[in-house]
Amino acid sequence: MEIFVRFLLFLFVFNTSPTWATNDRLLHFKGIVCNQCQQWCENTDLVTLGSIRVGKAGPRGIRGQRGPQGIVNMTLVQQIMDRKIEQALQLFNGRSCDGAKLESAIALNDSGGVFKSYIPAVGYKDVFCDVTDEGGNWTVFQRRMNGDVDFFRSWGDYVNGFGDVQGDHWLGLEAMHQLTKTGNMELKIKMIKRDGIYWFAKYSSFRIGPGSDNYRLHVSGYSGNTTYDGLTRHNNHQFSTKDADHDDWTMNCASSWGEGGWWYIDCADSNLNGNFNKTVNKGFWWKRYSLLRFSEMKIRKRNTRTNPIRKLTSYRSSVSLAE
Repeated sequence: MEIFVRFLLFLFVFNTSPTWATNDRLLHFKGIVCNQCQQWCENTDLVTLGSIRVGKAGPRGIRGQRGPQGIVNMTLVQQIMDRKIEQALQLFNGRSCDGAKLESAIALNDSGGVFKSYIPAVGYKDVFCDVTDEGGNWTVFQRRMNGDVDFFRSWGDYVNGFGDVQGDHWLGLEAMHQLTKTGNMELKIKMIKRDGIYWFAKYSSFRIGPGSDNYRLHVSGYSGNTTYDGLTRHNNHQFSTKDADHDDWTMNCASSWGEGGWWYIDCADSNLNGNFNKTVNKGFWWKRYSLLRFSEMKIRKRNTRTNPIRKLTSYRSSVSLAE
């Protein structure tokens, strides 16, 4: 029926002058059709019939019923919250301890403190920042002071890090790579021999390669007061552990000789991650088997503008480091 009516409308339109589109003419046409099609006419208005003229909108209809309650995606909410927290806590963003502020420290001692640092591709890690030695800004990545942490560990442990940054610890190879990959870093090693003599060795250039290259060591520019340079010969060598042999020896230096993770050659000029209590090759020593009772390895941006030495007494937190 609707098709028939629209056909009549078509004939009406094209056989009428351009002034046909008046309400009177449309009503007249509708009256003709409605005489034959009463039921269809009652359910059809001018808009449906010709789509010629739209009248003013009528009153708002009755509001529909409230739909079912939505379901909250808690996983998405948690992800958003985690991102916000990351943004809020992103203190150094991979810049190591450069610019660390004492009031942000988790804990302090006379040389520095523990800070929460965001390291790209690693996440948040507690790091110890030395803010006093030669102007500060040092990120400590290795410390041996009492031997209560076992350093004869797996590859995974050395990649991710272990120990307590307030004491004996290893920050992690991946973190070290991320912090040094720009190549603009220097290294300082502090050591105390078993006879109480203090040593230090500095290297003007220090960088750790990516995991795909087994965290290869790039180091040069030695200076210091040690009798011998115990690290330069390790330059351009990959890291090895008891379960990941990347050294130049026919056997595994880490498991058969050094009892630690290190950039072994065939095997080593130093073994700062060796057994804390043993002597000779498997022990904890610098070149020529100089046995140690303390070591600390730390990095900072080369040629950085250092901060003046600061007294930390007024900044001590309620949770202090062991003296």
